[in-house]
Amino acid sequence: MADVTDAFERAGDAVGEAGAPGGARVLGGDDRGQLMLVAALAIAVLLVGLALTLNTAIYTENLATRTTDTNLDGAVTHGGAVEDGAGALLDETNREGGTYGELNDSFGEAFGNWSDAAATLAAVRGAATDASHVDRVRGTRISQTDAARNFTDRNETTDWTLASDVGVRGVRFNVSRDSLATSSGSAFELVVDDGTDAVETEIYQNTTQGRVFVAVEDAGGTRTTCSVAADAGDYVTVDLADGRLNGTACDPLDAVHTDLDGAATVSYRNAGAAEGSYELYVDETNATVFDATKYASAGSGSSPVAQEALYAVTVSYVYESGETYVYRELRVAPGEIA
Repeated sequence: MADVTDAFERAGDAVGEAGAPGGARVLGGDDRGQLMLVAALAIAVLLVGLALTLNTAIYTENLATRTTDTNLDGAVTHGGAVEDGAGALLDETNREGGTYGELNDSFGEAFGNWSDAAATLAAVRGAATDASHVDRVRGTRISQTDAARNFTDRNETTDWTLASDVGVRGVRFNVSRDSLATSSGSAFELVVDDGTDAVETEIYQNTTQGRVFVAVEDAGGTRTTCSVAADAGDYVTVDLADGRLNGTACDPLDAVHTDLDGAATVSYRNAGAAEGSYELYVDETNATVFDATKYASAGSGSSPVAQEALYAVTVSYVYESGETYVYRELRVAPGEIA
């Protein structure tokens, strides 16, 4: 940077008007203007230097945040595969049933086999991988497999609460089209209420149009719908976990994920106005959730059933390729709502 010291000294030596008391010299108007000009130039030089310094820092930081290591893409892809694989195995294990200990062992074994298969595929691409089961959260699976039964509780109560103050995930319905009410006012309805906000989901048919509708009233009171045509089959699937109606995206269902926060109460209304099968998972143990007036025991042949299940699992994975090494732990709870 330019040295402006000499410029200030020269300005100080400039000849001003004589005659100041004690021989002191007083700057004249031209001299003061010269001093101001020199000062302005000095400030300009300082600002230019500061700007160059800041630009250099920004450029350096920008370069530092860039990467051309495509191995990271492989690590990200593998992490997604681990999460999806663990989620699918988790629900498959739960549907097989068993005690918490048996479920934990079954999932660990199945996930270990999945990890071995994934490692073989990764090796073909020049990567080394490994995945392990770290921990689990005990929960309850609430389900009905009798497709000819309506959605009432064990005592055929039409308006009932499945579980209170719980985390909820994996809500899925497979509903008989012909069993559905023909108007929204009397339709089967799922209500998920976190104590502050509630999301209400109705399922009904319009016989004139031949369509099945899903209507969702979000926490703000806005009601939106999506529908499926008459030629879609005798049964209609509603997957709140993935936000899909008969396998197609149904945007209104996203409200159960975006509008609720924390533990919730899950209830059915007008449960006699829908027949079919369903399942969902809550994060309380079966000893807490099970109520003999509402549920039958697993293996009893009656519906609906509340049984032991793993609500969530924690898994870890390692991905190594070239100079890239990634280790992560993932909490897996597919289709979690609250």
